[in-house]
Amino acid sequence: MQEHIIELSERYALKLNENHVYILYKIELNENGTYQRKGGAISMDLPSLVDKLIYCELMNEKVETLEDMRNVLHAIHSEVTRIAEIQATYAQA
Repeated sequence: MQEHIIELSERYALKLNENHVYILYKIELNENGTYQRKGGAISMDLPSLVDKLIYCELMNEKVETLEDMRNVLHAIHSEVTRIAEIQATYAQA
C-alpha cells in the first residue's frame, strides 16, 4: 500500500490500497502533539480524488480571490503531478 503526504493549507494523507482504491485522509495535530487521521474519503480513480482535494482546499476561508484560487489549484496540480511521477516509477520497477 502506497501512502503520500500532501502539504497544502492542511495536511493530507493519500493512500492507494492493493485494490487500487484511493483514500484521502485529513491529518490534524492533536493537543498532545501527535497527528491523527480524520475522515477517509474513498475515490475509485485519481481524477475524483483530485476533485475532493480541490473542494476541501477551496472551502478554506483563506481563499478569497481568483488569485488565491489560482495558487491553490497550482499547488494541488504540483502535488498530484509529483504523486503520479512516483507511481509511474513504482509501476516500471
